[in-house]
Amino acid sequence: MPGGTVATVSTVSPSFTAQSDPGAPFANHDGLVAAPNVDLAGEFVELTTAKYSFIANAKVIQAYSETTESLLDIDT
Repeated sequence: MPGGTVATVSTVSPSFTAQSDPGAPFANHDGLVAAPNVDLAGEFVELTTAKYSFIANAKVIQAYSETTESLLDIDT
């Protein structure tokens, strides 16, 4: 089973939510603007998980490289 992280893209319905911001130049007549329907906390958790997975994978590669180098550096 290969390691690594997988990015998935999914659609969210609705893609936006209406938020009140009467001062915005693009607000409708009710003072509402369309804001992205994104769960920022969930996205941050996914980003942090991917970051530490990448770091862990890089450490494994580094350890493998160092082990291989020391094994090949045997004096006869």
